[in-house]
Amino acid sequence: MTRQRVWRRALALGGLSLGASLLVGLPVQAAEAIFFRYGPVERSVSTSSLETLIESGQLTDDLAYYVNLVKLSEAEVEQLRQNLNRPLEVDGVLLSRFLYSNLGEELLEQVGAILQTRVGDNGKLALRAALIQAATSAEGLSPINVVRSLPTDMQINVSDAMAVAGAVERIVAATNDSIVQLAGLTAQAAAQESPIDYSTLANLTTSGPARVQIQRFNFTDTQRQRQLYVDVVRPRQWRGQAPVMVFSHGLTSSPESRHQWASHLASHGIVVVLPQHPGSDAQQVAEFQTGLSANLFEVQEFIDRPLDITFVLDQLEQLNPTEFEGRLNLEQVGMGGHSLGGYTALAVAGAELNVDYLQTVCDPPRSSSQNRSFVHLNTSLLLQCQALDLPRQSYTFRDPRVNSVLLVNPVNSSVFGPEGLAAVTVPVMVIAGSHDPATPAVFEQFRTFPWYTTESRSLALIEGQAHVDLSALDAGLSHLLASLPGLTLAEPEVIDRYLNALSLAFVGRYVARRPEYGLYLRSRYAEYLSQGETFNLFMVNAGVEVDQELGETLENRLEQLQLPKGETIKNP
Repeated sequence: MTRQRVWRRALALGGLSLGASLLVGLPVQAAEAIFFRYGPVERSVSTSSLETLIESGQLTDDLAYYVNLVKLSEAEVEQLRQNLNRPLEVDGVLLSRFLYSNLGEELLEQVGAILQTRVGDNGKLALRAALIQAATSAEGLSPINVVRSLPTDMQINVSDAMAVAGAVERIVAATNDSIVQLAGLTAQAAAQESPIDYSTLANLTTSGPARVQIQRFNFTDTQRQRQLYVDVVRPRQWRGQAPVMVFSHGLTSSPESRHQWASHLASHGIVVVLPQHPGSDAQQVAEFQTGLSANLFEVQEFIDRPLDITFVLDQLEQLNPTEFEGRLNLEQVGMGGHSLGGYTALAVAGAELNVDYLQTVCDPPRSSSQNRSFVHLNTSLLLQCQALDLPRQSYTFRDPRVNSVLLVNPVNSSVFGPEGLAAVTVPVMVIAGSHDPATPAVFEQFRTFPWYTTESRSLALIEGQAHVDLSALDAGLSHLLASLPGLTLAEPEVIDRYLNALSLAFVGRYVARRPEYGLYLRSRYAEYLSQGETFNLFMVNAGVEVDQELGETLENRLEQLQLPKGETIKNP
């Protein structure tokens, strides 16, 4: 079954429980039905019909009409029956806190634009009440229990739902096409490069000769009243001046999550600095879970994160003579980041926040309806659009000590926009994942790569990479993701192998300033690393042909989705 087909059937099977499966107080009156509007025609599916399907497998007339409309097979009807009553293990208190957080409310707003009240208002409030009621009930959070908990009848405009489903399908197709294009460009570039027998060169995927140690420092920025810790991963023995690489962790993550990767670089003589970002790290999650914080992410982090980097570099300059024997080369520092850390890295490297562009993305012109009549198809916009709450002023975070930037699944498209990313003048490497639902490659890496104007820039794609290591997630969520149809991911060891090699090549070339590492920043090396692997690595360097293939062509595809500049879809 093709990936497009997989998505289409999954969307159809989930249509009846759109609000329940996606996302106080007891409902005053339980919903009796969900209504489906298609132009002048309106049909409903009653809650009792869904319960009849669950109990006996029988299709009542109203449910049979829906099943015929979306052309479900007998096997898919049985799958729908099982999914409706399948509980998801969720802490009701934590779910409630999330749905009242800034990110949770934005997500509810998006889903509520499709699943509406009977008078056509956004259904977010009813959704939130039903989700919390179901999650805290004895039966638990399942689609049917959410439907039972809805405080009022709801309606879905079939045209809206089909428009979103169609756009998602075309985005999947655009992603697949772009991956095929990138694979072709990699093969084409490799054929034009001088032959190199990489088996005779140093193996960048294995650890280097240096033994590694990790030092932790606790800093306090008195000007911002901000405390943070920094893990410095370094070789035990110094060999001359040591190149320095700073790496910013992603949302809800921590410096510890990059210890293994940093140790690989440190074994090759590179000092890796891993700062904590309070307000958007694992500690923030812990405080959210215990009710000490109302949000998983503080909007001020768009400002504090890049300021953390400059502050940490200033502190390291002071400590360099005593703690590091003056061995840290802090005049030309590499900067990297994952996800939201990619935003952080870009800001310090010179990318400029473009609030006007972000405004057109997050709040495109729409009718005078009281509802927000659009749905974000780029999930990272749930985070990026939070930056609209920042004070409207000019922000400059560039640190002149940063001489290159390494980005892994970066959040960057709309918070910076084309003009903001064009301000980056240092060498850039962008690494994307083919299965990334959080920062989709089609929006956040492929589309934006031509926006950079620096001559030295590379784009890499790891097949089967899904933004984070899913094997590290809790068992319940891992099991849920593993059950999704058509989702096959690369083993963490394969992904680490690719990341270790590319990172060392890039840092070695531009931070350590050793030209021989440039031999590894070639398409032919990506092909070499992919030998014998089920999931491939593709990589190309900047060029007119690359920009046209992955930039203009992709832009045209997105325009065909009839989306405004900000990757959103309007309801009819």
